[in-house]
Amino acid sequence: MNLETVTLRLAVDQLNIFFPILQSGVTVPAIVGCSLKGLLCEQFAIPADYVTDRITTIFLDNRPVDDIDRTVVQDGSRITLSAAMPGLVGATMRRGGFYAALRQGISHVKESGASVGACGIVRLKLFNLLLAELGPLILARGLILEKAELDDPLKIFFGLLGDIPTVSSRVLLKVLFSERDHESNRKIIRFIPRRTF
Repeated sequence: MNLETVTLRLAVDQLNIFFPILQSGVTVPAIVGCSLKGLLCEQFAIPADYVTDRITTIFLDNRPVDDIDRTVVQDGSRITLSAAMPGLVGATMRRGGFYAALRQGISHVKESGASVGACGIVRLKLFNLLLAELGPLILARGLILEKAELDDPLKIFFGLLGDIPTVSSRVLLKVLFSERDHESNRKIIRFIPRRTF
């Protein structure tokens, strides 16, 4: 997959610019045919104890997941990650929770996997506390965005749409955050199109 890469360097307090698209879902390059745990821990570099303790609710293709070790990620899979949600619904959807048996009919069932190691994409959504905690990690890894999806963050970043550099219809957007204020030193860096895997 050859995409033009756009890299933004922002102050960490500008992370919330990306919350709406992280909640609505972003396309992320991935090696598919692996376990969900492999995707989260090995490819996304999320520590295993964080996945176990903090990401309490996981949906794959709109179905709650309990066993991330045996659940296989396919090309185009939709993954939703959330920290603990309140109430009975939150307790019912919680991975491996006491009330998980109440949702047995809708829970994700293991399917045969795609070939291991195949290049693909997943659609990822983050919710509640995970937006601020995992957002920078996912954004640094890169999002595949259509030009229309890229316009809103760039509008906010540059202030005016007229100042936005021209981008092709699809780009790999990488966003790097630092504590330092980049207000006077905002940068957009363009790289030559390259293979993302």
